[in-house]
Amino acid sequence: MTRIAVAILMLAWTGAASADLYRWVDPETGSVKFSSYPPPWYGDAQQERRAPKVQVIPSGQPASAAEPVAPEESAAARPAAEAGGKPAAPAASALEDRRKALARQLSDGIAALLAAPPGEGARPFADLSQKASEYRALESSLQATDPAGQGARRAEWNELAAGLEGRRRLLLQQISAKRSPGAGAMPQELQSEWRAVGQRLEALGWMDNALKLFDPRGDSTREAQQRSLTEQLVQEWKPVLEASQGRAQ
Repeated sequence: MTRIAVAILMLAWTGAASADLYRWVDPETGSVKFSSYPPPWYGDAQQERRAPKVQVIPSGQPASAAEPVAPEESAAARPAAEAGGKPAAPAASALEDRRKALARQLSDGIAALLAAPPGEGARPFADLSQKASEYRALESSLQATDPAGQGARRAEWNELAAGLEGRRRLLLQQISAKRSPGAGAMPQELQSEWRAVGQRLEALGWMDNALKLFDPRGDSTREAQQRSLTEQLVQEWKPVLEASQGRAQ
């Protein structure tokens, strides 16, 4: 039982970060779609010829670092053509309104990810990743039309990252302070506490994935913290699990 239990703990740590993401462009809306599961046509050569191209984002790679898939511009977002057939640039105010709406959606997406039940973090993370991609694309346009507002926009983006990082630090402290039951703990209590540890590590993994979208430069530090924490938990739980195994025999 000991080896299996330790493996479960390690999987709980790495599971959220090890799943590949799939990205493609919805031909009807022009929006970029993310999913932790491949779309129905993926892997079917005949269907793939008529379906949108699917890009696989390998595990551990932030969506922002993957090769971008250029979405087709939707009819709602396509500006009216100027005289002579030249497309008109969207007004800076319209872009800023869209940016503010996306910022609110990002905030809601972070809240949804934090509130996701155990084992159900893939969908809110995919939604958050898509919104972050749309936000960055819009920010690129705003840098050209409203360069003076770049500082304020960057501060708002950093504020979202800071809120998520604050929740991550709190969870990290809670996991670090959690102690295993004593060697004489009942098996049911041991299993319940063990599941709780795995669930918290899974939540930490999704937070780290989300923070890659906002602060990829801090990824190596977060990975080191997570690795150190996992080693600490394995060392602490191993004798308790071994004792439980001995009583079961």
